[in-house]
Amino acid sequence: MVLPISLFSKGLMASMAEFNVPEFLLESAHYYDAMLWVYVHMMVLGLLIVTIGYSVHDFNKQKWIAALLFVVTAFYVYLDFRSADWVLGNGLYKGESSLIPGFIGLVVNLLFFQLAIRLFGSSPSKNEGGNS
Repeated sequence: MVLPISLFSKGLMASMAEFNVPEFLLESAHYYDAMLWVYVHMMVLGLLIVTIGYSVHDFNKQKWIAALLFVVTAFYVYLDFRSADWVLGNGLYKGESSLIPGFIGLVVNLLFFQLAIRLFGSSPSKNEGGNS
């Protein structure tokens, strides 16, 4: 949720200009609408993840949700780095700052990875709603 909030605080098109998006795209109402949808979507997903995290108390469901979120965020990391301006990216977005979304996503992905590893490597206690 940090990235979309920071982009909104600067202004979406001003933020996208930092990635050297061509001026004609920045002036497009369709591009603005698409970017608005994408970043609102990112915030909604963040809120859903937090809500699910606080709401799910069943140990087995926690394990599988953590694993699913690891896989989903890994795909997002791939998409972010694929579009970045570096040796393994296609350079759709220009400049070193194009790597920032990928690194933020990688941190989030690694957090879900360690959570999944912890959950799959442990057994539920009676306090966690387990049956053991």
